Amino acid sequence: MSAIPIFADPAEAAQTFAGCRFLDAEFLYRPRPVPGRERLVFDAALRSRLSCLDARDAVLLICDHEATAASLEDFPRDFPRPRFSALIANPLSAPNTDTPQRLEWPEPDRWQRLQMTDRWARIDCAWAVAEQVGGAGSLLMPAHDAVWGIDLLPRLLRFSQRHARAGHNAAVSPYTPFQHSPVAGADIPPEIISLLNTAFGRDSTFPWRVRLDRTQAFWGKMSLTPFSLCGILRVHTPKQMWEDDLEIDSTLRQLDLPVRCLWIGDPAVYRQALPVFDEAGVRAVIERSLHYSLFIPGGAVGSSSLNVPLRGWDRLRARLSPTFRQANAWAERLIAECAAAIQARLDHYGASWLDWGGCRYVAQVGNPVVEVWRSPDHPRI
Repeated sequence: MSAIPIFADPAEAAQTFAGCRFLDAEFLYRPRPVPGRERLVFDAALRSRLSCLDARDAVLLICDHEATAASLEDFPRDFPRPRFSALIANPLSAPNTDTPQRLEWPEPDRWQRLQMTDRWARIDCAWAVAEQVGGAGSLLMPAHDAVWGIDLLPRLLRFSQRHARAGHNAAVSPYTPFQHSPVAGADIPPEIISLLNTAFGRDSTFPWRVRLDRTQAFWGKMSLTPFSLCGILRVHTPKQMWEDDLEIDSTLRQLDLPVRCLWIGDPAVYRQALPVFDEAGVRAVIERSLHYSLFIPGGAVGSSSLNVPLRGWDRLRARLSPTFRQANAWAERLIAECAAAIQARLDHYGASWLDWGGCRYVAQVGNPVVEVWRSPDHPRI
């Protein structure tokens, strides 16, 4: 089994992190990818994060299974300064409904409903550990594709302290326009990088809304949360919605607790790199994003900048820049195709669903609660 210590519960893990500056919680629903392009991307991003930590810090692998922790045992040898530990955390089962039969899934009797997403289960576990560690440290919750530069964490910490209020430093997230980027040796086509960045960067007013705190501030791709906020969030945040980062952002604002987003336009400080190598990979990212806001009654499918026509400067940019015009046209085609497929399921079944990470997520218009089902092909979760 793993050379990384695996603790039985959050309280036991927290005892080893006393005085911790940064607690990096890495959420893992499966073992490290097999050798190939996906592993190159995964490893490069994880190594970038580990290289920013030192002996004051700790890495907590929150995994689906001991085998997943064991698959990462190379990293503590390569990065001996931060302390490594692991916990196993999975969502509990919930009573089944007739959803698999109603939505005509294959082998409907073999699906098992879960109480929440696997990500929510691991966020809750991370909060539990951080709350019990206590002190002046901060919990980091990066996505697998978050690539850190050496200056990122000091900048986030200063930003968090600058926006302290009500006795707490602020929960903060960086936001980058580089939502996909090159990775050495991974052979990611530049046109695919441009396509994904264009699809999610079609609103040129967004950087200003970030700076003026006129949009979501807490993002799932990367966050820094003071330990002092983690227990509060654990108690007050509902955990049944799919888009967990928006729910966390809403909870902080409802409780009048500080939360801010920091725009970072320098990819040397912060960027993202996904295991997305072709149009099908971009399509999967778009489809997932369109599902997040599906519950909004009366809105377009996945109401967001994804499916809003270009406005103002962005329309002019499309006229002046052939590169942007071509990438935007490609992105708009994929967005429209994904939205049409979702709408067809809504029209036929009254719901739409998506397979992601071994689970199936079911969303309905007007219902903010997402149903989560364990696939018959992934019995470990």
